[in-house]
Amino acid sequence: MTKSYPTPYSKKPTLQEWLWEIPLSCLSFVFSRILKALMQSLTGVFSASKPQESPEWQLVSAKFLAKPVKLLWAMSRARWNLHAMVFLVGALEVQKEISIDITSAQKSAKSWTVVLYNTPAFETIDSFSSLTVSGENQWESFKLPLGRYLLGLRYYHWASTVEIPTVKVDGIKVVEGKTMAAPPDVNNFYRDLIKRKTFLHVWLNYYVFSLLRFQEWLPEKFVKDVFLPVPNPETRFYYGAVKPGEAVNFELNPELIENYYIYYSLYSRECFPLDWYPISDATHQTAVNQEKCIYLVRIHPKFALDAVFNPDWVNISVVSDIIRG
Repeated sequence: MTKSYPTPYSKKPTLQEWLWEIPLSCLSFVFSRILKALMQSLTGVFSASKPQESPEWQLVSAKFLAKPVKLLWAMSRARWNLHAMVFLVGALEVQKEISIDITSAQKSAKSWTVVLYNTPAFETIDSFSSLTVSGENQWESFKLPLGRYLLGLRYYHWASTVEIPTVKVDGIKVVEGKTMAAPPDVNNFYRDLIKRKTFLHVWLNYYVFSLLRFQEWLPEKFVKDVFLPVPNPETRFYYGAVKPGEAVNFELNPELIENYYIYYSLYSRECFPLDWYPISDATHQTAVNQEKCIYLVRIHPKFALDAVFNPDWVNISVVSDIIRG
């Protein structure tokens, strides 16, 4: 079960925020819900909403997101996972079962996850990973009711050459496995996405900054469901808003660092990627922000899904440049 630990922001809204930021954020939220529903209702807006004649894994890349509607769809559905190689395949028409050859994943990355979504709602249905499979079986399966489904594959700490697994639907091979080169900078394309920002992207996610800045006054589940619409079930999340002149401060227990991967991501107000890197030190402070941003921290087990985790091991706070200095 996905666990999230929002980082409260204790400052009260300013007069400007009451008069300007909060009303506009409310309008942005309504707009985002309408646009999301509209895109979901239009068949063919995203190729994964309808079955493919010859389905194949697609790497989330600059090419994958080349069409403006594909980028808009992605930004309405999830927060970019900047630390993984992400592949998608679907929609797959299923009667009873989807099976994945996991030997390819085991050879390709230290840590990996396969997540099953329904379409077109794109809700998380099930998952398995390097932490949950025994490794004794070549094939791992999802038992399913009749429907259309999408598979998401995430590789963390991947090899220079990766294998993408073969997929069977109801015992019949429908997706061929393949091998590809995977340089360490395969995700650098994310840094260029903000150059494609339009008025639609601004209105789509304008509300997110206020959502996280004032999250202590909102139901925790509401904030999590809105901000993390398709989270990895095995990951713990921390998130918050950062104003100009502020930085994110980390104080982490050494035992956490020993047993978990800690991934830091910084996004613009519109949720475009700005920066990301792993954190491996017990104390760390990010660079001071020059604009309003949001951050997301993913904490993922290294060795065992049931690894001991104590929320007191994690102290993440937003500090001003004055305090920081």
